[in-house]
Amino acid sequence: MSKASKNTSHRKLFTVGSDAPFQFVEAYKSLRTNLEFLSSAGNCKTILITSSVPEEGKTNVAVNLAMTIAASGKRVVLVDCDLRKATISRYLRIPRNHAGLTNVITSKDEGALAAALVRVKDSGITVLAAGTIPPNPTELLSAPMTEKIFASLQKAFDYVIVDTPPVSLVTDAAVLCRMADGVLLVVRPGVTTIQSAQLSKKNLEAVPGCCHERLQRQAERPPRRLLLRLLLQLLRRR
Repeated sequence: MSKASKNTSHRKLFTVGSDAPFQFVEAYKSLRTNLEFLSSAGNCKTILITSSVPEEGKTNVAVNLAMTIAASGKRVVLVDCDLRKATISRYLRIPRNHAGLTNVITSKDEGALAAALVRVKDSGITVLAAGTIPPNPTELLSAPMTEKIFASLQKAFDYVIVDTPPVSLVTDAAVLCRMADGVLLVVRPGVTTIQSAQLSKKNLEAVPGCCHERLQRQAERPPRRLLLRLLLQLLRRR
């Protein structure tokens, strides 16, 4: 497992920390608490983060949620599955040529996973970057090797946070549903319309074997709706 370089060009990311507004930090802590509640009621350790359309802040939410969970002492890995517009590497100063998810999938070697994982200093999280951007993202994510990678991550970490493309644009998030225990649909005032959010939710629920079916079988789920409300409040405070 390598360490992230400090010299790589990157985008600025507003993250939880000592200089972040109190309400911003507390909103993520509330989201973490509700995820912990779901985990105590049933297995909910692999969480997909998606949105309806671009620019809704899903990657920001994925990074900050991972950091907030890690701050509580949990082992957290953040996986960049947005193979069409990967940004986590730039946000977290990971070199572009560093091996990532796609490289491990195409190698068909589970042993390559350890070398691809990056421990991001001072954040408490481990990252599996997207890797080389492929011409066939959906096919790669559907490969049996992808399931093996997620199975390995689920054994090694307490939480697997997965950044995926907007669900209304491509089917990648729906493909990954079979490997997840829960989905957070990010909505942002002024960007997300009610119609697009409802359509995205409908598309996810239409996926056979999608995580929402397993969650409903495990226990009552009032907190799941609360999670979406907290996420909406969180994005309003940005």
